[in-house]
Amino acid sequence: MHDVAPASQRLRLGLRARVALTFAGLGFVVSTCVAMVALHFSDAYVHRLVDEMLRVEGEHLRDRFVLDGRLSNPPLRHFDVYTNTPGGTAPPSQMAALAPGLHEITVDQGEVHVAVYDAGSSRLYVVLDVAEESTRERHLARDLIALVFLGTALSAWLGWAWAGRAIEPVRRLAGQVEVLEPPRHGATPLAPGFAADEVGKLAQAFDRYQEKLHDYVRRERAFTADASHELRTPLAVIRGAIEVMLDADASPADEARLKRMQRGSDELRDLLDALLVLARSDEDETFAGNTPDLDKVIVGLLGERADMLREKNLHVRHTGVSGIAVPAPPRVLGVVFSNLLRAATEFADGGDLDVEVAPHRVRITLRQADRTQTPVPRARGADDRADRILGLGMIRRVCERWGWKLNESGEAGSNRRFELQITQSGQFRADLG
Repeated sequence: MHDVAPASQRLRLGLRARVALTFAGLGFVVSTCVAMVALHFSDAYVHRLVDEMLRVEGEHLRDRFVLDGRLSNPPLRHFDVYTNTPGGTAPPSQMAALAPGLHEITVDQGEVHVAVYDAGSSRLYVVLDVAEESTRERHLARDLIALVFLGTALSAWLGWAWAGRAIEPVRRLAGQVEVLEPPRHGATPLAPGFAADEVGKLAQAFDRYQEKLHDYVRRERAFTADASHELRTPLAVIRGAIEVMLDADASPADEARLKRMQRGSDELRDLLDALLVLARSDEDETFAGNTPDLDKVIVGLLGERADMLREKNLHVRHTGVSGIAVPAPPRVLGVVFSNLLRAATEFADGGDLDVEVAPHRVRITLRQADRTQTPVPRARGADDRADRILGLGMIRRVCERWGWKLNESGEAGSNRRFELQITQSGQFRADLG
């Protein structure tokens, strides 16, 4: 079954959209309240107006009816007059039982207002038809609904426009933070470019974080560089002692052990070179210069490692194209390829080693002879490090800093391939430290 993501992850709105929605909700609430208040006061005003018209007209008709016993003036357009005197128009049954006064009742035609008066021994019923007023109320309700939608849309638009101006400092701060490189160029103050408000406090927090990050990276690189330099001295002593012992008359068994120690010291030297490259990533002079011929660097490296490759019974086949320029110093390329070559052949014992140099790509492939037992591939987990090549993680980081892509296939102790894709426009990235 698929995991259901939380609502906060399914719907992610930006700050500007949230402000606009807040304004829209506020506009809807305010517009609805205004419309309801307007509708209430309009209804109350109409009722007072109708009652006043009905009272004035009803009293006038009653006075004339009391004087001459008849209605001398013809009824008005919206008024109907009934009386219970013989010869007069009798009121409908819904009105006949009404007591004197003003009434509001519902009949078949709709809502009507009735004024009942005692005129001597007779009773007068003055009826005001408010059907047209009901139509006007419906039109008013429709207009108020349109006002609610208009107010909501206007509030949302104003919220969107004002939010854009309000969060402009936040966007500007985000843009400045995005291009920061404190490990390489040191901390760049951000707070002076902002007002002393919440955004300014956020910029101050970024400044303090930059200082902490820069100090941490500086201490880490200083430690790595010092450790690399300090380890070179005892390593040189060990290598010198091994070379002296190899020059002396030694038994074949002792010579094999000494050569194994010599290979271990060479691997340690490669690791120290990689550590030094990582430690000096903030020094521009360390990475100045280009490599005019990549294949020449690879050929020189294969020459330096010829003895080690022969001891592993590897047949080296090199194919390359001369004149491939790479925007990186030869030292960095030498460190990368020496470690890749060591990673590919660390567990090798016989076979073919193909080194192919092509534009934008260097491929190192190890093909070993068929074995009776094939290594079983194992998943790379946090607790399974038996097939991890020493120093390969550092080389990956160096490649990432230069914008290169390193592809790896195969298993340690079996056929193995490393392919390094080099972009000619690659630039060093110190922010990956």
